[in-house]
Amino acid sequence: MAYLFPEGLTRGGVVRIKLDVEQIRVGMYIAALDRPWLESPFLFQGFLVETEDDLETLRKHCNYVFIDDVKSRDSDEVRRLIDAVGTTADATGKTDRQTAERVQQGSADSFRSNLRHATQSFRKSTDGVIRFFNDMRLGKSVETEDAKAIVSELVTTISSNVNTALWLTNLRTQHEATAAHCLNTSILALAFARHLGYPLEQLQEVGMGALLHDLGIARVPNAVLNKPGNLTEDEFEIVKKHPRDGYHVLKLTREIPAPALDIVLHHHERVNGSGYPDGLKDDEIREPVRIVAIADMYDSMTTERVYRKAMTPQDALTAMHKRAESDFGKRLMEEFIKCVGIYPIGSLVLLDTGALGVVVSSNPDARLKPLILLVRDEDGRNVFPRKLVNLATVSGQRSAQAWTVSRVVAPADYGIDIASIAAEEMRLN
Repeated sequence: MAYLFPEGLTRGGVVRIKLDVEQIRVGMYIAALDRPWLESPFLFQGFLVETEDDLETLRKHCNYVFIDDVKSRDSDEVRRLIDAVGTTADATGKTDRQTAERVQQGSADSFRSNLRHATQSFRKSTDGVIRFFNDMRLGKSVETEDAKAIVSELVTTISSNVNTALWLTNLRTQHEATAAHCLNTSILALAFARHLGYPLEQLQEVGMGALLHDLGIARVPNAVLNKPGNLTEDEFEIVKKHPRDGYHVLKLTREIPAPALDIVLHHHERVNGSGYPDGLKDDEIREPVRIVAIADMYDSMTTERVYRKAMTPQDALTAMHKRAESDFGKRLMEEFIKCVGIYPIGSLVLLDTGALGVVVSSNPDARLKPLILLVRDEDGRNVFPRKLVNLATVSGQRSAQAWTVSRVVAPADYGIDIASIAAEEMRLN
């Protein structure tokens, strides 16, 4: 039996139709599954069925799915089936609503179990990157096989659970801060490149370049790197050497792909020619380089430094968008904003009731209703154990207004440390 998705759980007024997997045809757009996306082998939340292999995978893992009428191809066979099943809408929609809420709640239920696996990957990767920096300081070569293994692990983690991987970038420890920045930049760049549809080989190159992009910083004196005030012209010239220093060391290994080396050398270039070390302009800067440059700047701006406070994710995106024409290109910057979402993971949001929550996962089908970790209730009391709330799920309840995001706020204004919360949630898992 097939029937319409219930009112209130459609997107943008578009009707979704429930079909048994045996009724699915090439050309239909799969908008939702009968289980959380994270429990499926599909890389993307929402996709067009293009091959018989896609059909076979759906039949193997699902009993039924929801298709998007508008995004499906307008072929005669697809249209006839959609028109036929669309007239058998269930009058009450109660069963569908319960099913939809169960499926959406699955993202909340599975968050902590997914976090456990991602945490193990993150810890191994962090240890590896710290080792690279120590080797660089001691004049040793970087073990490229180790770097490749870390990137492969990150690609796997991000492909299976991009939201959880992005959540881990909130672990901003002061110990080996540069190594943590490199790992965060790699996670962000891989998520962005995946969003843009990069194939596996290019994902590996982007991940490798991002992971090693700041390796040359290991040769910058700590007195310069951690100076609380503005750098002098001479000190800035020392800092500007780090892309070329990292490039020369890595080039000697002869095992780092050329596109990854290009990222290491040119991640501080800007499309208006104001960057360094070579003053490249416009299309002279390859898109993978600009992907990493955006991820690098975003993580830097949202991380507290000795010389400035961290910006909120939303403020960082706003500032970067204003500079996009001169720095990265407006189109690419806007794609990055789509990738990280209206409420980027790690944002602290104030609900209409006065309660506070940290965004831990975006919802592609309801971008204004993310999955949040409730950290403070409407009376200002800290919530512990913290409760995961899927704002998309509660939107159909009578108390929906209580679960509406009012605005993004600065954690410091409320005495909340997102990094500590992220670390504690990792320990709980």
